[in-house]
Amino acid sequence: MDRNERREKFQNFAITFSFIVNAVTIFLLLVGSVPAAQTAFTLKADTVEPLLNDLDAAFVELGESEIVTDIQIDEQVNIAFDLPLDQPLPIDFPLPIQQDTSVMLTQRVPLYNLPATFVLPGGGGQINGTVSLALPAGMYLPIRLDMSVPVTSTIPVRMTVPVDQQVPIRMTVPVRINLGESGLQPAVDDLRRAIQPISATVQSLPDGIGGGGK
Repeated sequence: MDRNERREKFQNFAITFSFIVNAVTIFLLLVGSVPAAQTAFTLKADTVEPLLNDLDAAFVELGESEIVTDIQIDEQVNIAFDLPLDQPLPIDFPLPIQQDTSVMLTQRVPLYNLPATFVLPGGGGQINGTVSLALPAGMYLPIRLDMSVPVTSTIPVRMTVPVDQQVPIRMTVPVRINLGESGLQPAVDDLRRAIQPISATVQSLPDGIGGGGK
């Protein structure tokens, strides 16, 4: 047997041996990977897919959730402003007057048949009678005023009233806040977009050996 024949036989043996070794290796890998693959398929169907679906549903519910509560307010509020007034002010009330004063007669006032007593000189006694006289114009008479004067009028009021007060506020305010409308919706959308590729990849995997994707 020459050198070329020995080389050809060795190459054929090496090829055959390599094929057998590769076939056995592939068979062992397939046999060993079947339980692991089955476990992975079970984990996909029973755990990963429900978890991703629940997560997406939780994000949707978060965007649609509302905060409903009552806020108790007990504060002192400072109020400072100028109040313009431009309106008629009706006045209607009795004005009591009690006052000592004097009045001047503007004309002569005659007094007729006033009772009078005349005393006679020298102890001659007295005589009752009447007299007639007149009060001259310009004479001052002391008098006392005691009366109630009705006052009815309308006064135009045009003014600016400064107001500076502290007002106590005690109240219960019901509050209903939609989390999505209050600014959380963009964050919810970002979270849903972040898990969508993972969910799509998991759903495209087969459900078992020899099965197709959903």
